[in-house]
Amino acid sequence: MASKSQCRQQLIEIQKRIVEKLQAEIRSSLKKPSKELLTYREEYESEFKNFRRCSTMAELIAAAARADIIYNGDYHTMAQAQRIPLRILRSLIDHRPRITLALETIRIEHQSILDRFMADSLSEREFLEAIDYSRTWGFPWQNYRDLFTFAKDNAIRVIGINSEGHRGRGALRRRDREAARVIAGEFTKDPERLVYVFDGDLHIAPSHLPREVNEILALQHLHPKTVMIYQNNENIYWELARQGLEQETDVVLLDDDKFCVISTPPIIKFQSYLNWIENTKELASPYPKSWGPEWTGNCDLYSQILELVRVISDFLSIRVDGLDTFTVYSPADLDFLDHLRDQYGLTLSEIRTIAEHIGNNESYFIEKANIIYIANLSVNHAAEEATHFIHKTCAGARRENLSRVEDFYCRVMREALGFFGSKIVNHKRQAPTLDDFVHLRRKHPNKPPEQIDDLRVIGYHMRKHKELERIYLATGKLWRTCGETYQLPLRLHVGLTHVLGYMLGDYIFHGLLKGRLEKSYVRDLFFTNFSDLEESLGTYLTLVEQLSPIESLSSDGRPSSSLRSR
Repeated sequence: MASKSQCRQQLIEIQKRIVEKLQAEIRSSLKKPSKELLTYREEYESEFKNFRRCSTMAELIAAAARADIIYNGDYHTMAQAQRIPLRILRSLIDHRPRITLALETIRIEHQSILDRFMADSLSEREFLEAIDYSRTWGFPWQNYRDLFTFAKDNAIRVIGINSEGHRGRGALRRRDREAARVIAGEFTKDPERLVYVFDGDLHIAPSHLPREVNEILALQHLHPKTVMIYQNNENIYWELARQGLEQETDVVLLDDDKFCVISTPPIIKFQSYLNWIENTKELASPYPKSWGPEWTGNCDLYSQILELVRVISDFLSIRVDGLDTFTVYSPADLDFLDHLRDQYGLTLSEIRTIAEHIGNNESYFIEKANIIYIANLSVNHAAEEATHFIHKTCAGARRENLSRVEDFYCRVMREALGFFGSKIVNHKRQAPTLDDFVHLRRKHPNKPPEQIDDLRVIGYHMRKHKELERIYLATGKLWRTCGETYQLPLRLHVGLTHVLGYMLGDYIFHGLLKGRLEKSYVRDLFFTNFSDLEESLGTYLTLVEQLSPIESLSSDGRPSSSLRSR
């Protein structure tokens, strides 16, 4: 068995590879960056070549309390990023009661509308409509709402510093210059007032927005004391992880009055962007262990997933003991593989299989230890794994040493229930279709060739399986459960059963909504173990027979429990 340091390093390397893939996907979703943007980004990244030492939130707050202007970077798609200024402001308000909060969220020309909202002359809905929030900003409003609420409750003035998107050479500089005029004007009116700037992370590099502000103020012989607060730089995180300090460190000191808050792993940061593109709701990020409940409330991952377990089990009227007996891990837990060995007694082979899932950035339910591993904060993924846990609690663990065919249909049925459970939480979640597996290179231009090849193989066997189902529905003759479809390498075996299960789970959800299935029947599926082929393949065929578009309804609106002759 690998040593603790080897397991930890293995997980770090896995996460680095995943982050590289996520960054490549993000780049492919954006237009080719201009030379100016590349330079702008390089200037920002130069701030993170190293750091002076580990710091604390208390040291950061003390420095912030002495500042005239604070620059706090934002990663717009990640809810955790919007919690950081809220936490800092809560700590500052007793020291600096006169504060202006300058937000990129709001356009400069919308200041009068913002003032009316802050004075409660406009409702939230009226405010968002008046500023055309979805077009002028568009990032999740619920992640920013608490900042406005806190500002209202504590008489904090709020100003907008964003401007209409500039184009052409020098666009970023012009945007910074316009924001700087507003910030400098606010400071000039009342130099004793703290100006707290919350702007996109690239903007707050010293040579960007802060320099523009300083140049304007220098003309008036004003030289404000500034503090920079960056967030979740991946280079800093990897260095902390290398030293084994990522769990106990939530702030590092980069240089004099320059801090970087480390509140979440890089995987979660970059995945949040892709989830935003896909309009996928997210859980709140896991918080550093040093953050007490006064900051996190009930937003820890366990509480959020427990709520999903309750929603799904309540919908199906499942009443069993043990629906709270699970543990949650995330990419923030770099000692995860060691815990599997030391605390849960998993074998080397079992840990390797789990590491492969982690390497594919997959959330995963480890039924032997009742562990839910959340690789992606997508609510879809979390609800799916919560459903797997509910099923295991109701039906027990799957039998060991299943044959390849038994394992195939057991996986399909379990994946079907997992996808069905996620649809209870998010009815808009889309299942894969046959069309998703054609023209793969055109649809996924940035996927490596080996992944495209895997998708082609999965697509081929999925189409083959669906054709066998069609023949079965037409003739009643079952195909032979042998051959290459059941002997694929594990990654393809898992991929194919995943796809077939998701498609069936989608059928089950819509069958329930349309009255083709009774809820009691679906609830009974959660108490079926599916380790035996009669249970798994038999149920699969029954559901396909009942829910296929070409099949007629039975007289009582529920599937026949009989399995056709095989």
